[in-house]
Amino acid sequence: MSKPSLAFRLIVLFCSLLMLVGGAAAQEVITLKFFYPVGVAGPLAQAIDGYVAEFNATHDHIQVEPVFNGGYDENMARTTAAILSGQPPDVAILLGIDIYTLIQLEGIIPLDDYIASEDGLDIDDFFDAFLGNNIAYDQVWSIPWQRSTPILYYNKDAFAEVGLDPETPPATWEELVDFGKKLLVRDGDNVTRWGVEVPTSHWILANFAIQAGRHMGSVGDDPCSVYIDTAEAIEALAFVRSLQAEHGIMPDGVNAWATAPADFIAGAAAMIYHSTGSLSSLLANSPFEVGTGFMPAGAAGYGAHSGGGNLYIMADIGEDRQDAAWTFINWMVRPEQIGQWGIDSGYVAPRNAAWEVDPLMSYAADVPQASTARFQLEYAVKEFPAVYGAVEIYTLVTQSIEAVNTGEQSPEEALAIAQERANEVLIQYGCEL
Repeated sequence: MSKPSLAFRLIVLFCSLLMLVGGAAAQEVITLKFFYPVGVAGPLAQAIDGYVAEFNATHDHIQVEPVFNGGYDENMARTTAAILSGQPPDVAILLGIDIYTLIQLEGIIPLDDYIASEDGLDIDDFFDAFLGNNIAYDQVWSIPWQRSTPILYYNKDAFAEVGLDPETPPATWEELVDFGKKLLVRDGDNVTRWGVEVPTSHWILANFAIQAGRHMGSVGDDPCSVYIDTAEAIEALAFVRSLQAEHGIMPDGVNAWATAPADFIAGAAAMIYHSTGSLSSLLANSPFEVGTGFMPAGAAGYGAHSGGGNLYIMADIGEDRQDAAWTFINWMVRPEQIGQWGIDSGYVAPRNAAWEVDPLMSYAADVPQASTARFQLEYAVKEFPAVYGAVEIYTLVTQSIEAVNTGEQSPEEALAIAQERANEVLIQYGCEL
């Protein structure tokens, strides 16, 4: 039997090398675990699945697996447990107020080197009101993604019905009360349409405190200070309670977060305070024309604080995985991509460039309600409470609102208790108060 020719042996060698290279390439594919705060069903999960599928189709060496963990609190709890177990996700969308807790856990990495790299990001293109919750100790630890402020939603048809200008929402707390009384509808002793609904939430109350003159949290880089029982916060909570107890234009007791948009769509509430993240759903499901406006001004003027989630890269996952996670984040926050997310979700696209290109530029021209929260950012500050133990502290504040709205405590009593207990939480994290 004759020996194989030199040409044949070279061909075999070349094919073998190709197989080795192909095998090495396959081994180098990095699969990232991406924790996201939403349930497994619904339009937001579908949108995220679509974005991830597009990324995976265009990046052979990086593949992303989304893991839907429920709401923000559940997602943070599962992320914390994963960090402590030594098996963190690679990327996670978590609240901006979680930043100090995550730093103390040594669970995340600063992103400044990535931002300044050749494949970096113009961080100055992001709105200042959102960036405040991404920066700690003079470093950037996350990138804004699904950011929001509360806004006022109102039923334009109901406005016209009672003689109010459908294009002019209430501008002040006094007008909110006046409009609410006009919009209230009774059938005997039963209310069939409330004038306004304000969810029982620390996130909503903090806006009223800013409008009264003082933020409940630190607007600087201070993870150890909250200002829960100030005169301004007491005034804010007293005003919210007055909508129930004094003016009778809001349902008495605790008003659940999910109840307000459902009542609004059903015509059972003419105005509601809610996240701009609810915009897409309210526009799609309301059988009337939906108006949007700034939250009415208090004695200190307009005021809002930001909210929502940011993209974090985890520590202890290896530099190659961190590099891959940055590639994914940078792709997700491209102006066109994050603008599409704003359309799909109703959240405020957090960078200027997204509003200057399609699809968001054309959408905002056709749907002016989409720009309300963006323009309200002029009066917005970082989210409260951006401190250690943020979840524990905002739970305390929400409990104090519940105690007031059910008539169990006065605003002064409830907020004093919340302040004392919040201080105890901060001391447990090593704060000296």
